[in-house]
Amino acid sequence: MWLAGIARQLGQVFIPGFEKQLLSRQIAVELLPLALIISLAIVLAYFLLRRIFDRQVAGTAALLLALDPFHISISKTLHVDALMSVFAMISALWLLTYIKAGGKSRIVLSGIFSGLALLSKTSSLFLFPYLLLCLGVWKLSEWQAARRGEETPFSRWRDWLRAGGEILGVVLLWVLALVVVYVLLWPSMWVQPKDTLSLAYGETKRYTGTPHPRPLLFMGQTTLEDPGPLFYPVNLALKTTVVTLPCFLLGLAFVFDRNLSRRQRLALLLAIAFAVFFTLQMTLALKKAARYDLPAFQFVTMVAGAGAVYALCRLARGRRWLLSLGLFLIVAAQFAVSVPRHPYYGTHYNHIFGGPKAILEKGIVAGQEQAEGLDIAADYLNGLPMSPLLVVGTQVDEFFVQYFDGKTVPMTDDKVDYLVFARNTVVRGMDAWNWQSLWTTYQTRQPKFVVSFDDVPYVWVYKVGPPIDETTFAHPIYANVGQDFRLLGYDLEPARARAGESVHLTLYWETIHKPRSDYTVFTHLLDPSGQMRGQKDNQPQGGMYPTYLWDQGERIQDKYELTIAPDAPPGTYQIAVGMYTLATLERLSITDQNGSLQPDDRLLIAGPEVLWPSG
Repeated sequence: MWLAGIARQLGQVFIPGFEKQLLSRQIAVELLPLALIISLAIVLAYFLLRRIFDRQVAGTAALLLALDPFHISISKTLHVDALMSVFAMISALWLLTYIKAGGKSRIVLSGIFSGLALLSKTSSLFLFPYLLLCLGVWKLSEWQAARRGEETPFSRWRDWLRAGGEILGVVLLWVLALVVVYVLLWPSMWVQPKDTLSLAYGETKRYTGTPHPRPLLFMGQTTLEDPGPLFYPVNLALKTTVVTLPCFLLGLAFVFDRNLSRRQRLALLLAIAFAVFFTLQMTLALKKAARYDLPAFQFVTMVAGAGAVYALCRLARGRRWLLSLGLFLIVAAQFAVSVPRHPYYGTHYNHIFGGPKAILEKGIVAGQEQAEGLDIAADYLNGLPMSPLLVVGTQVDEFFVQYFDGKTVPMTDDKVDYLVFARNTVVRGMDAWNWQSLWTTYQTRQPKFVVSFDDVPYVWVYKVGPPIDETTFAHPIYANVGQDFRLLGYDLEPARARAGESVHLTLYWETIHKPRSDYTVFTHLLDPSGQMRGQKDNQPQGGMYPTYLWDQGERIQDKYELTIAPDAPPGTYQIAVGMYTLATLERLSITDQNGSLQPDDRLLIAGPEVLWPSG
């Protein structure tokens, strides 16, 4: 996307260390010009709607759109859909202003914005048949008005031919403006126009003729095929709000209101037509996603603005203060629906249909279309000790890696500290071969961290580790360490070693209660006389998983490497194990499985047999 590319170049010039920042911060800079253009487009839409309808409709529609959670969620995503949508919206609105007031400059401006929309995404080709529809309906409306007025400007074939010529002239001017913009702003068209157009056509044909490469969840079913004609109408309804959907239905009803002027009714009808026919166009394509229908959604919101104003005008009956109060309450309600969800606007679903929890739990749609919650999970992991050294396995790393300080790898990697599962990937079963077995294993465990919206889990973070039960370890102990921990058992390899060599001790802990403090584990290798011949003191798992992160009931595998002193005498050794507070060196008391308090607040376990050094 050229706007993002320009912003990136400027960021590299003016922001020190731009390339070394988290990808999410780089993307935030790249989004700035998109946000600016989309915001200016909504402001421009207000002035155009004011010409088409009136000040009340324009202000209400523009504010409803600016505050709409779905529109905001797509607009803050580094993608072409929002940019194409606002260009298409402005093009259509310039066309409607031409129909109301004439002026060739308006047709040129409509064509210019159509060219910008087409450069953004080819689905904006819809604007050409929409142009023909608007011009045809406009002339037909004039003919009907003339008949009612007993005028006969279309009574002869020459009159119809003149109207056809006028439409043709408008279409040619519009197409010329589109082509000029398309060619001037796409350098490839300067040198290889034929190949460029052929490539664009081929990609569009492939894009529309091939279903989504990953499964879609719709109405409780996952499919790799076309989800059917209801996909966009259902998603459109779910993404409206409790404000815009009823107001849109009112707007539909007012098409038949005889109290509206012909021009008001025509503008309203053509706005509805945009939403209906663009949705129909996208329904014909096999590849589907809710964001593809954003241009239709914009016009649904504008029709909602008109419906709200016309309904309140009826209720107010000329009382301007009542009309103003009603419009204020409608905009305030939209604000109350949208803004509390900042910055996760995509988690909104219309409460008329039960709200997010009911909709997502029934599997009507998958949810988490904009990867909501992965940034929160990354922030949690970034706050852990030595987070830059952590290795996290994810299902779709292009989203998570934007926010995480450490290393992100596929879940199949054999050296992973944490696993992060995302709702959208789980419920859709995307690339399940890569994570399904792990999900089956871990979903029965208690996650370390869960990101939820509306009581619906979006992201699960699990600490990696083997399942621990009585068959896991060779030497059971079941000793209580302080009030919060139980040492279940241990493994030791090898059973025999020589002085100067190392032995590997694995401790298996269980958390009785959520720890109230941070503790250090000590492991001391003692010779037959009790003298220390090796030592390893550190927080569990080499400091990567300190005890304050442990949850009640959690079981932890904790490995230590003990090097036997080179001058260690041969014999049967013991290992002293326990915990202490680093600040005070005060040890936790230990009781064995019989309830006996252990001397020196340490537990002696069988160590290796140490042999004389070879040679």
